[in-house]
Amino acid sequence: MKRAPSQLTLREMFSDTERLASELIEHLELGFIPTNEQLIRLVREVPEGVEKRRVEDISVRNQVAELLKCDQFTQEVFEKLDAYLKAIDQSINKIIDGE
Repeated sequence: MKRAPSQLTLREMFSDTERLASELIEHLELGFIPTNEQLIRLVREVPEGVEKRRVEDISVRNQVAELLKCDQFTQEVFEKLDAYLKAIDQSINKIIDGE
């Protein structure tokens, strides 16, 4: 079982924070943003003069479900990252305060 961030050394906290930040960036760039852009393209109103296409409800529903799944993962990674950053802040404040 993984230890809580506050039980780690500062070095371990920084290493894990760097890993989580990289994971979040990669997920946003390769997962969340492209999925969001696909949904935008799918539901975008077509300008006059351009051949309209029929978009099925199931297509929109599936794309939204995928985006929500991506968002859930984004939130989980962000919450872990936030916990590490708070633990780092507390640890540094203890050092500064001489505890």
